[in-house]
Amino acid sequence: MEHSIFYHEDDYRQVELLPSENFNDLIKQAENLQDFAEQHFDAMGYTELMVREDKGLKLSQRGIGTKELDSCLCELGLEKYTEVSTGIRPGEMESKNTMAYGQNYKAIFFDYEVDTVQDIWIAGTPDVDKTLYAEVLHKLGMKWNLLLMDWNSLELIDLRNKAQIEKYLN
Repeated sequence: MEHSIFYHEDDYRQVELLPSENFNDLIKQAENLQDFAEQHFDAMGYTELMVREDKGLKLSQRGIGTKELDSCLCELGLEKYTEVSTGIRPGEMESKNTMAYGQNYKAIFFDYEVDTVQDIWIAGTPDVDKTLYAEVLHKLGMKWNLLLMDWNSLELIDLRNKAQIEKYLN
């Protein structure tokens, strides 16, 4: 996999784009995660593990075509990869039906079935001008009515709101 990109398995959907109809479910789940984290953290780390629920409208139900999303993400001017690996270290496992834009640990990824996008997620911060990045995220939000859920910081960003995007990126 000489010309491939890698995402660490822990980054899968930690920052993800989701339909805005899920707003209330995402807020509730973030609150539950915050409560859980506070209850199960000691000086050494977390004593229990909580798995997020996939509730609500699936991104795949938006019917986003891979070519249409590719066209939007290419506006960032980032390198595009069709060979993607995941796991703990690069090349460990092939991430089939996944495309990416960026570089290892700093990219936007999406997976697909046939020609329909299933999930969109971001690992790290892509190396691109913040104004352009905000514009593209806003375009995605406007076009498909999407939110960005950052499960690391428990921030929920309405991608139809440019001011929220800019604040999040700064």
